[in-house]
Amino acid sequence: MANANPLKILLVDDEEIVHQTLTPYLTDCGHSVEGVRDGRSGLNSIEKNDYDLALIDIRMPGLTGFELLEKATALRPELSSVIITGHGNMDLAIKALRLGAADFLVKPVKLRELDAILEKSSRLRSLRRDKRRLKDTVRGIQVQDDRRARNRLLVGESRAMDELRAQIRLAVEANCDTILISGETGAGKEVVARELHFLGGKDDSPFIAVSCPAIPDSLIESELFGHMKGSFTGATEDRPGCFELADGGSLFLDEVSDLSPTAQAKLLRVLETRSLRRVGGTSEIKVNVRVIAATNVDLAKQVESGKFRQDLFYRLNVFAIKLHPLRERIEDIMPLAEHFLQAFALKSGFKIAGFSAEARDALLSYSYPGNARELRNMIERAAILCRSGLIEPRHLNIQEHRITLTTLKKQDNEPERSRVVSALEEHKWNRRAAAQTLGISYSSLRYKMKKLGLE
Repeated sequence: MANANPLKILLVDDEEIVHQTLTPYLTDCGHSVEGVRDGRSGLNSIEKNDYDLALIDIRMPGLTGFELLEKATALRPELSSVIITGHGNMDLAIKALRLGAADFLVKPVKLRELDAILEKSSRLRSLRRDKRRLKDTVRGIQVQDDRRARNRLLVGESRAMDELRAQIRLAVEANCDTILISGETGAGKEVVARELHFLGGKDDSPFIAVSCPAIPDSLIESELFGHMKGSFTGATEDRPGCFELADGGSLFLDEVSDLSPTAQAKLLRVLETRSLRRVGGTSEIKVNVRVIAATNVDLAKQVESGKFRQDLFYRLNVFAIKLHPLRERIEDIMPLAEHFLQAFALKSGFKIAGFSAEARDALLSYSYPGNARELRNMIERAAILCRSGLIEPRHLNIQEHRITLTTLKKQDNEPERSRVVSALEEHKWNRRAAAQTLGISYSSLRYKMKKLGLE
């Protein structure tokens, strides 16, 4: 009889009647069966072959079933082992489970119970293969991503960057498994997360990045925690979630404030227990993951307004890292610009000599509402327009959005909100006039007003 999911089975039992009974039945079910009569032979077979399931008798000469189970579990952790006993003793069954057995059968073996174990083993084998395939795929993609990431990590010479590097070292040395990064959009929160991953000795392990706002509320739990076949419409197969895929490595949750209340509760439970339950599942799955969460909003205020769980905030905020916006790190603008230019020139093959003095002044006089990400896009666009020689201000196209360094330094000395409100009140909330007073563009003022909650 054909079987869509045939198993490779090892039967270890010293009784001939067991082999005569079970081997034909398992073969008729479409499975491949190898039978041996003692524990030592069973161990030799396990050492040489990759089985999906081992059926092991407890009482055998030489190496007992318990001894074989213990050695087999250490040798092949993914092997599903089932103990067979001629004595319906629950103490023996419990001992077998503690030693790593997936289940147990009592002689004479009931075929109905055996069928249930075969079905369970088939599902476990499929899950393990899917997880291994997905991990290999993710790791293959990330090898290139991680290599590229290494070339852009933590570029900058400002005091803020020195403090950031010191914070990262502290988190790594303390082996923090939960870290919260806050900062404006485009400030480099994922770059910091990757640096934590690399310095934490997880270079060869997966780094899984999840954009919480990009996933529909109806799918966020499935994406994070996985699901079982049939748990909801469209769940056609068992699937591991991002936590399982990141097992042994790091999981980066970008914009964690966008998680639904239900997802927040489940995330808190995983952080507390380091175990999860898939959507529609009943079994607990242990995970060893460093969780790095990021947010561009003030989570403390989100807690006050009831939009974010207080207990989850406290759990995420064990070690907090705050990123300063690029406009507050003027010393980092040119090192970043030159770095982005070199990276793009290397990728495109363009022969660009660098920046003219006028282009440098233009770059240093811009407020960068989009932070380092905006700077990177600006440099790539300028490189495409320039193609060779020096990048000039006309390639940057930022003449209408300039803000002088003198203005920036002056603004650093007073709260941003007060500064914006004062300018707006002075001009009776005429935004264009207020923008001129502040020395920024109209679009930059609109961005600041939105960020400060003034719209």
